[in-house]
Amino acid sequence: MSVSVMGLRGVIRGRTIELEQEPPLPDGTQVEVELIPHTTSSENPFWGRWREYADLLTEIEQEILTARESTVWRSLNGEGTD
Repeated sequence: MSVSVMGLRGVIRGRTIELEQEPPLPDGTQVEVELIPHTTSSENPFWGRWREYADLLTEIEQEILTARESTVWRSLNGEGTD
């Protein structure tokens, strides 16, 4: 049996989720729901989409900060700044 994964947006109203569009499944079909809050306009949508990869993003961020700390920066006249 093949399992198809699809994403639909909706609004929670108590124990009911009102979907923005009609789901492509017959009425009465049992489904599994994973709740992921939709990002607001004040939040960066890029990070919202990558929320499930939070540990990976933290690791990448740490590597970038470590690389920045160990980089020798030069001034405009070409001399080192250390």
